[in-house]
Amino acid sequence: MSIGDEKSIYYFDYCGESNTEQVLQLVKERAKEMEIEKIVVASETGLSALKAVDLLDGFSIIVVTSALGSRVENTGLGDLLIGISDATIFQNLQKTCTVIRGTDPFHNINAPFREMTNEKIIRAILHCISSGVGVCMLSVMMATDQGVLTKGERVISCGGSFLGLDTACVVRASNSVDLFTEDGLIVEEIVCKPRNPKYEWPISQDRWRGDLNQYRRFMRQE
Repeated sequence: MSIGDEKSIYYFDYCGESNTEQVLQLVKERAKEMEIEKIVVASETGLSALKAVDLLDGFSIIVVTSALGSRVENTGLGDLLIGISDATIFQNLQKTCTVIRGTDPFHNINAPFREMTNEKIIRAILHCISSGVGVCMLSVMMATDQGVLTKGERVISCGGSFLGLDTACVVRASNSVDLFTEDGLIVEEIVCKPRNPKYEWPISQDRWRGDLNQYRRFMRQE
């Protein structure tokens, strides 16, 4: 009698955008294997989401991004405008995807306990595995909070380290308020992740690989 099944995990040598297309290919294979129809893609500029549209034909793609007007400061290139700030990219994605803009569920998680830093603790623990795992989790919660996913529904979620995709997980959906409850969010399987999830900030090319130049147009101009 079977007590489980054996599955592979793909380990990338580096974090970063250079892994995006391989992540999407692995996601496509796992989704077909598990008969999963919905794919959640975290995308702050929209470039990863556009690649997902090209490579994941036939799947229902849910793009999750930050609130419009958000930015990441001091990236090494400048301040990155996130929340899919380019209106043309946003409109093109809306034609084929469900696009969700929202607030990171981990942000200010420690607000009721001002002496504690719960948010930093949670993120630090997840970063030991891969920062993309945290992105996968919060993207699914944001989509569930918006009613696009149903609590308990199994999806594949893609996330990354700063920009691009380098992590994918099979996730059982949950609302953000139920994260730590008995029937809250569950990461069932890891499809792929970077072997070494730690990368330098501002971004260097030592442990994070990708084409940063394509993101310069999303930087805030002084």
